[in-house]
Parts: sequence; structure tokens; C-alpha cells
Amino acid sequence: MSALGDLVDRSIDGLDALLRRFRVTAVAVAVIKRYGDDRGGRESALITFYGTLSVFPLLLLLTTLATKILGANSEATKRIINSALEQFPVIGPRLKDNIHTLAQGSWLAFLGSCLFLLWGSLGITSSLQMASLKMWRRPRFEEPNLLVRSWRGFRLLGVLAASVILASVVAGISASGYLRQFSELLTWGAILVGAAINLGAYFLALRILAPREIGSRSLLPGTIMGGIGWTALQQFGGYLLSHQLHRTSEIYGFFAIVIGLIFWLNIGAQLFLYSTELNVVLNEHSWPRGLREVSPEVAAEIAAAQEAGAASEN
Repeated sequence: MSALGDLVDRSIDGLDALLRRFRVTAVAVAVIKRYGDDRGGRESALITFYGTLSVFPLLLLLTTLATKILGANSEATKRIINSALEQFPVIGPRLKDNIHTLAQGSWLAFLGSCLFLLWGSLGITSSLQMASLKMWRRPRFEEPNLLVRSWRGFRLLGVLAASVILASVVAGISASGYLRQFSELLTWGAILVGAAINLGAYFLALRILAPREIGSRSLLPGTIMGGIGWTALQQFGGYLLSHQLHRTSEIYGFFAIVIGLIFWLNIGAQLFLYSTELNVVLNEHSWPRGLREVSPEVAAEIAAAQEAGAASEN
């Protein structure tokens, strides 16, 4: 048994030395380790929770506004709704089928949607701000108060709204009947423009959330990772969701939509948090790290917990 344990230890040490040798792998290990130290999975779960609360009111609000202003059967309304639902591969058409009847709701339902949307959206932005402060290792007294947190939240929401509007415009142009002869060229052009929009949105969001003393250049690695990563997820997300939800829709019906939505939002939340961690690791030069190594902060927490336990026993 000890021989097997020694073999495992030597194998891990050899892999650790190999990963440390190359900058790309060393940084990747450091980012993953730091994400675990900061309990990124728990933070992404909280963001996913508030995101789930806000998506359905957002779709109801968008559908109601487009219907009231542009008309229920207008081509512009269809393009706006379809562009918004394209952010959710596979489940987008199913979401559309389930929000059609809501567009005929009363203004009371519209007001309720606004309130739920505000609650869920500010919950997302507040969770992002707290997670960002934790990842940048900021002290507790630097946590923003309610007014500052809300102001930053509205700015983040503005960035998100602008990216959705721009994506809708690009989708509308690419689907224009006047340009059908350039369909293949338009497809690739729409992907490239969509990637540029995602890069801009990621940079602005990371800039809002990062501490003021962090230079904009330090945010570029996370911007590239997040923007390109989200574009790739949008293009190949259909495979991810269909693989995860294989035959689920036939069994669970509408609940499959909720499962897919939660899965998709969680992927997006984790991608954003990993992008933040990449900026932190590169900015603080906190790499390489060993596969079994814990960060100094975590080591200090463990030592403090052990001391407190020993004191309580005495």
C-alpha cells in the first residue's frame, strides 16, 4: 500500500514539475487553484440563482414592450425577441413558445415583472461585486454601501442591455432579405461582430468591478478569455445543452427549460469569474502554484481555525 502511495506521490510531483515548466499551464493551474480558494463555485451558484429569477421577468418585459410599441405581429418585434432568445441555445425556441401568452398580460403583470426583474438583476450585480472584491483580496471596509453598489449595478445592467441591443441589430442585418446572396459571408461577419461586442461588454464589466488602482491593461487577458469564450459558447452551446438535456424535454417538459436555463447561466457565471481570476493571477504574479499547494490566505485561515479549536478544547 505504501509503495502504491509513493508511486502516486511521485506521479503527482512529476506532473506538477511538468506543468510549472510552461507558462500557459502554470497560469492555468494557478487560476484553477485560486478559483477554488475563493469558493468560486459557491459564488457562481449565487449568481445563477439571481439570474434565474430575472430571466423570465426580463423576457416578459421585453415581449410586452415590443408588442405594445411595435405591434404584436410586426417584423421588428419578431427580430428583437428572436435575437434575445438566441442567447440561449436550444432552449431559446422553447422559451419563446412559453412567453407568447404572457405578451397579452395586463399592466399589473408588467409592473410585477419590472419589480422581479429589478430584484433579480440587482442581486446578480451585487453578487458579482462581492465576488470581485473577494477575488481581488480587498478588505471588508472597502465593500461599497447600498447606494454605490446599486449605481454600479445599474451601470453593469446598462452594459448588458447595450450588448443585447447591438447583437439584435447585427442579427437583424444578417437576416435581412436584401443580403441573402451574401449569406455565408454575413454568417461569419455576424460571428466576428458578435465577438467584438462580447469583448467590449466583458471589458466594461471587468472595468466596473475591478478596483480603481488596477490599470485597464491588466484587464485585457480576462477580457479576451471571457469575450472569446462566450462567443464560442454561443456558437457551440447547442451541443452542450442538447448533450446535457438528452431526452429530458420529452420527460420533464417545461422543467427541462428551467434545467437548461440554470445550466447555461451557471456556465456564463463561471466563465466570468474565471476571467476575473485570470486577471488577478497575472496582475499579482501569483503563479506557478503546486497541485497540492494552498494559498497563503487559505493557510492562514486553516491555522487560525486550528488555534481556535485548540483554545476551545483547553
